[in-house]
Parts: sequence; C-alpha cells; structure tokens
Amino acid sequence: MRAIARISTLFLSIVIIPGAVAQTPGQLQVTSIQYDHKLPLTEALRVIGLELKGGFVSFGVDVSGEAEREVDVNMPDTNLGDALQRITSQIPGYASEIVSEHVVEIYAAKERANPDDPLNLPIREFSVKGVPATMILSSPTRYIPELKDNLAKRHSELDCGSIGPGLGSDAAGVSLFLTGRTVRQILDAVAEADAVLQSPSRLRLVPVGWVHKRRNDAKLGVIHTWSAMSFAPHNWKSYATER
Repeated sequence: MRAIARISTLFLSIVIIPGAVAQTPGQLQVTSIQYDHKLPLTEALRVIGLELKGGFVSFGVDVSGEAEREVDVNMPDTNLGDALQRITSQIPGYASEIVSEHVVEIYAAKERANPDDPLNLPIREFSVKGVPATMILSSPTRYIPELKDNLAKRHSELDCGSIGPGLGSDAAGVSLFLTGRTVRQILDAVAEADAVLQSPSRLRLVPVGWVHKRRNDAKLGVIHTWSAMSFAPHNWKSYATER
C-alpha cells in the first residue's frame, strides 16, 4: 500500500508541474532579429510580434510628440520582456507595461501621467455588441461619444482612423460592457477581447492592437490619429486554439 501511495503521489506531482511553468507574456520567446537600419517604433514592435514563439500579443502604442521615433531592433534570441526593454530604453521617457494576457502597452510616462490627455479621460459607460475590433480601435470616437465631445471642447481635430497591414472587413466582432474605465483601458479591453475571440476561422482575422498619434496644426490645433494594427505572428491561430 505504501508503494502504491508513493506512485500516486509521484503521478500527481508530474501532472501539476506543467501548470506551474506556464509562460507569462514577458517570458514569450523572441527569435533573433537582424536589421541593418532603424525602424519606426510601431514597425519595430510589429517585427518583434512577428518573431514571437509560444504565444502572441497585441500592443497598445501611444506615440508622443510630432514624429515617431526610430529604434534599433537588432537583438539575439531573448524573451519579450527583454526585447521591450531594449526598445523603450532607446526612447527617453518611454516604458512598457503588460496589461493582460495578450495586451502590452508602450507609452510615454508624461502622457500616461497627464490627467488631461484624452487617453486618460474617464468614461462612464462603454458598450458594443458584435463590432469588429478594427472598427473600434481605428475610430474610437464613433463608439465613445464622451471622447468625441471632449476633443470637440478642446478644439482638437480627429483624423479618420486607419486599419493596419493585412486587415480588412470581418464578420466577427467583440461584445463588451464596461463602466468606470478610461479611454486607454477601453482600448486595451477591446484588444484583449479580440485576442480571445471565438469564431469560425473563415470569419476570424488576425487580432489587432491600437496606435494613437498626435500632431499639431497651426489652424486646427492638436490632431489625433487612431489606427488598428496587427502584431501577431503568422502562426497565431495555433496559440489561440490552445485554451
């Protein structure tokens, strides 16, 4: 009986070990990247996303300033946490944060801490049903009236949203009901919901993240541009089905 008990204990210990070593987003592996020139920040993040192994993430990128900074993406085999540190360390004031299982934010600390920034605007209620994430993330004012009103009061303008590379129309959409979130948190939640969206493969596009940019216009003031972009590797479906 003691021998049987020992065997049973050993079997149980073997079964529970895999769960204990599950990877967090920061531990996902990034295959060696070699480029002979620098890339704009969002494109650099797209390259990193394409080289991920063991899973995928979508980035929420808040670009500060008039021009998007360029970064060196050369790096050896590493993990996502280290890769992001290598990228953000090249842009003073920038940082990254793992927001959820599939969403990582890249941002300028001064914008993140600014209560007057539109991304930090508190929204009383946000609700969508079956809306493609590409539409929400590229045109958030259409689904967040408070954001549209806020920008109008600032005499700010909004550029038409755009959809990132490799995207198009999609019948599948996300459904969310959120209260007491900021615009930033809503965009992150939409990206996460899109990453875990369950739908027939023929109706399922690549998961997308969001990009927010600003530029100053002498007559129109600050112009805000929003876009949806995919950062997922080509084999992302193999990881999406492992749930």
